[in-house]
Amino acid sequence: MKDSTYKKYCLVVDEWFINGFNGTKAYQKYYPKSSEDTAAVKFFELVRIDKIKIYKDNKTKNTASELQITLESQLLELQELKRLATTDKEYNTVINALKEQNKLLALYRDHNEQKSTKINLSRYTDEEIEQKLKEIANDPNQF
Repeated sequence: MKDSTYKKYCLVVDEWFINGFNGTKAYQKYYPKSSEDTAAVKFFELVRIDKIKIYKDNKTKNTASELQITLESQLLELQELKRLATTDKEYNTVINALKEQNKLLALYRDHNEQKSTKINLSRYTDEEIEQKLKEIANDPNQF
């Protein structure tokens, strides 16, 4: 990828952050002749380019860091709101806003990746995998 292309793609990602995470509109700002459908597809492809994905992820982490937002701070805030919500229903709006903020800052994804268990399926036959999936489907609480 040419340096000029990389810089333009970074501008698209920056616009995506600014405009409220609308990839189609972000792409169209720098490629105004693209249709809605084309812009949506192109943005989807753009953010999957490794170099751009790294840029976007770093920008997300930097934003959270600048705002001093961590998973731990969000959990503490939610705990306090949960306590307050037992007496006042208005806190549900605030709790939902915090949840949305966490999604946007990818705090859940980072936290979940740390706890995920990698399973090497190559040692199982297709039949064994299918049988295990059926067992899980029948009793999802077993794991």
